[in-house]
Amino acid sequence: KTGPKYLNSPETPLYTKGQVLFNLDKAKQAIRQYEFALLVEGQMDCISVYMAGITNVLATSGTAFTEAQVRLLARHSRQVVVNFDPDTAGANAAEKSIALLIEEGFSVKVVTLDGGLDPDRYVRERGTPAYIAALRGARRHSDYLIERARTLFPPVTPDAKVKALNFLLPHMQHIPNRIARDEFAADAAQKLAIDSALLRQELKQAAFARRSDVSSKTM
Repeated sequence: KTGPKYLNSPETPLYTKGQVLFNLDKAKQAIRQYEFALLVEGQMDCISVYMAGITNVLATSGTAFTEAQVRLLARHSRQVVVNFDPDTAGANAAEKSIALLIEEGFSVKVVTLDGGLDPDRYVRERGTPAYIAALRGARRHSDYLIERARTLFPPVTPDAKVKALNFLLPHMQHIPNRIARDEFAADAAQKLAIDSALLRQELKQAAFARRSDVSSKTM
């Protein structure tokens, strides 16, 4: 019987996980050199990747990414590659982290590793060159999220399209830049087979009404 991969350590007055980024002291020089930070979920992921020679890596220590951590990261780079675990918890954490980072004006890409492996196992089983190749194949956050929506809600019926769009809408609303937001919407419309004018109209109406979803009656 194996225990949980990440066992939450206790917080103390000197150590509050939501206000620190694991390995930042060692990684900050490499982050500035390579002009991006690699963000992983667990400390073992971070240690394995760092020992493999990828030194611009940080970990959230298995906790939800926080605004304090975003502010800390912003001092060193606004370019981030996210590589969280592929399980449901990791995917949910990745989505929340992406939303926080995008809202603060970061450029975000996402890595999805083959075989459902986490960074720790991937580096140990496939080696450093394979992991570097995976990093180079990182996708724009919008491409990652659209693919997640298509996987969770295959857009073959109007109801599924509404669900997929409702999954994406809050992420679109988090984008401060109007041009980037419009590009995301156009891409989502194409890949979900939704009329782009209708999607833009829904986006405007949701923003006006301060909603983060659309009604199935409009689709």
